[in-house]
Amino acid sequence: MESTIQLFAQLVENLPPLLPDDLVYRIRKELKNIQTEPTSLESLEEKMIQVGYEIWPWNQAFREFLRVTEEKMGEEFLLAHLNNELQKKYYEYRQLGMTWIDIHTGRTAAYFDEDERLDLAQALVATHRAVKDFTIREVVGMKKESYLKKVEEFKNILIKIKDGLGDLRDLAINEGDHPMLANEIMERVKSFEHGLCLLAPEFEHEDISRAHEFFVGRKQELNRLRGIHETIEIDFYAE
Repeated sequence: MESTIQLFAQLVENLPPLLPDDLVYRIRKELKNIQTEPTSLESLEEKMIQVGYEIWPWNQAFREFLRVTEEKMGEEFLLAHLNNELQKKYYEYRQLGMTWIDIHTGRTAAYFDEDERLDLAQALVATHRAVKDFTIREVVGMKKESYLKKVEEFKNILIKIKDGLGDLRDLAINEGDHPMLANEIMERVKSFEHGLCLLAPEFEHEDISRAHEFFVGRKQELNRLRGIHETIEIDFYAE
């Protein structure tokens, strides 16, 4: 329970820029209520999912702008947080065909010593903060119109996500022959919804339609197997 509340707090602390003020107020109030009033884990997750639906288009739009900033300026920000000696070593590292993104993967372990890796880790933290701050300034300033347009695009994608999850729920509700399959479908729906709010890994909206196709195929396979194991009665006395 406590870890889920912490995830909710993390979600609230990192709300995307330009989220409507009334929504921000409601979300922060919801978090405060959760932190001060007892609730069940199920109720807490439901509240997080509701918030996830509301902020998902904004989060996705901001992350797109964040990725662009990172690709264009991330290395520049990183170098600004390295001392001269480490900058020199970093340029030598770059000549090996590596990029600053490779630092995240651990591929630097054999090239930099322990102290240098510690400095790099601290520089990366500062770099991500700088990239985020720069991106926020852009989307509330010069790129505000483009950002809000991207939010609307993701709102349309969210409609498709909701429709797809509705189709999966219908598939589960109408599954009268295989209760275990119905449960499996609902668990997948829950997993998708958790992916909207940090409770599970993120997903591509196309994954939902692929899941629907998978479960339709599973039902057909289960029906076929059930048919194989059905006992056939033969009346040898029938004319």
